[in-house]
Amino acid sequence: MPFTRRQVLTLTGASLLLSLLTWWPRRETPLVPASRPDELSAWIDTLLPAETDFPGAVALGVGERMAAAIAREPAYARLTAAAMGWLAARAREAGGTTFAALPEARRVDIVAAAAASPEGSTPRTFFQATLDDALFHAYADARAWTGLTYAGPPQPIGFPDQAAAPKSG
Repeated sequence: MPFTRRQVLTLTGASLLLSLLTWWPRRETPLVPASRPDELSAWIDTLLPAETDFPGAVALGVGERMAAAIAREPAYARLTAAAMGWLAARAREAGGTTFAALPEARRVDIVAAAAASPEGSTPRTFFQATLDDALFHAYADARAWTGLTYAGPPQPIGFPDQAAAPKSG
């Protein structure tokens, strides 16, 4: 039974399409935020704890916003997964079952060790990325401004005297 030109083209196109679908890279599902939110929350709480004039990053919901950012960015998710492995090993060395279960002083020591790690290492990169993100998300919330005596930006209320001529001297 001979093949027609249409059948050959159909088979060729279908095989190319199938090859493309099996080769096409797939997006990996982030491992960390959903599986270890308590560890990430404890890390963030250690970075930016509550104080008398600051509610703390956890109370401001920074952990949830950072977990969402980690889930959106595959590179951040891979960094977090590697850092959580490092964090679990440090927690076991410190005598705990998890980082979140450690007393605050031991958690502070582990965070300090991450900050003192060599530039470009997983712990140092994770420390810098999470500290930057935690500060960004915490101080974007107006509840964090109370201890700063910062009334907030002039917008959207604006500058009420903007239509008047500038004042001299």
